[in-house]
Amino acid sequence: MNMAVAVLFAASYVTIALLNPGNRAPIWFAASYGVGMLTPMAQLGLAYSGWTTPFGFLVYFSFALALLLMVPALAVFYRQSPPWRLLAAIASYTFFTVAVLSQLHRNSWAYELLYQSPYMLAMLACVGVILHRSRRRTSDLLLAAMFALLALHFPVKAVVAVRIGTGAAVTNYIDSTYALISQVSSGIMLVATGLVLLIKALQSVILEKQADAETDPLSGVANRRGFDMRAERMLAGAAPQRRPVSLLILDLDRFKAINDTYGHGAGDAAIRAFGAMLMRTLPPSALVARIGGEEFAVLLDRTGEEAAQLHAETLRLATATCAEDGAPAFTVSIGVTEIGPPYEMKAAITRADAALYEAKEGGRNRVVCAPRRHLQAVSAQL
Repeated sequence: MNMAVAVLFAASYVTIALLNPGNRAPIWFAASYGVGMLTPMAQLGLAYSGWTTPFGFLVYFSFALALLLMVPALAVFYRQSPPWRLLAAIASYTFFTVAVLSQLHRNSWAYELLYQSPYMLAMLACVGVILHRSRRRTSDLLLAAMFALLALHFPVKAVVAVRIGTGAAVTNYIDSTYALISQVSSGIMLVATGLVLLIKALQSVILEKQADAETDPLSGVANRRGFDMRAERMLAGAAPQRRPVSLLILDLDRFKAINDTYGHGAGDAAIRAFGAMLMRTLPPSALVARIGGEEFAVLLDRTGEEAAQLHAETLRLATATCAEDGAPAFTVSIGVTEIGPPYEMKAAITRADAALYEAKEGGRNRVVCAPRRHLQAVSAQL
């Protein structure tokens, strides 16, 4: 049963890896379960082949390696460098325990606790990686809790081993009551943890694909689809509290001249630099999107007209120096409007576009706010 479960999990992660070639974490997870599959195979070989020493070592080290592989797998999953020094320390400790175990009596407290300790340390390392490197969302905390329970499970197994015994010799293990308890309990814990991890991995892949579909690849900000979806959520959240939201429409000045004079590569560089500047300058809560060729939109939550105008002036000034090295400098014109009840995005875009047109007609490189009377007039028409 445990072999079959390990194969299913390994196959699941291999499938995820094949469908998402740029994602390395599923490969690590598949490797962990693939190595773990060797443990029950070695236990059968230990019981029925008579090759006590090689299969005994394979049982111990394959399970330890499978659990240790989960540590870098989680680190890669959370987009961090694996803790190689910690892994090397636990691996060295595992080899040390083998030398000490040969000097101890089987079924003694010292033997059983020492035998289970490398497994416990590997699982505690997994907990540490999750808590240290994740954003500690509910799903992350649940995953950390599952690995913590799995870590606690190993010293509990040591207690049970001492109480009921694991067989007079290593070859008698598979016929003991402890073997049944150990295999079933470990199987249940590993399956439960594996299911939470698999759900988390699939959720990550789905969110990554969704982000790709809603992101403009050149500028790195949201595309029109992403803007429309997130703007709708922002306005829906603002409406019950009637809090202000402001919209900025930004258009790069004389962008066609940049393409015609310097080539489309320079135009792409301008779009890239401008998108990076917006993300760098605006608060993290701002929704930034490229909604047209050289046109961008910014939605600012909890921001009234005056604060939005200050943000727009900051962006206008930052634009003059944001060009990439060797690329031509450029400027931006910005239309600003405050969004209030009834929180209609279509009307807000109309007002901001009108203000942007006024900025362009007024000589470019300017910020123009849609007057409040214009806001009220457009809202009344709708």
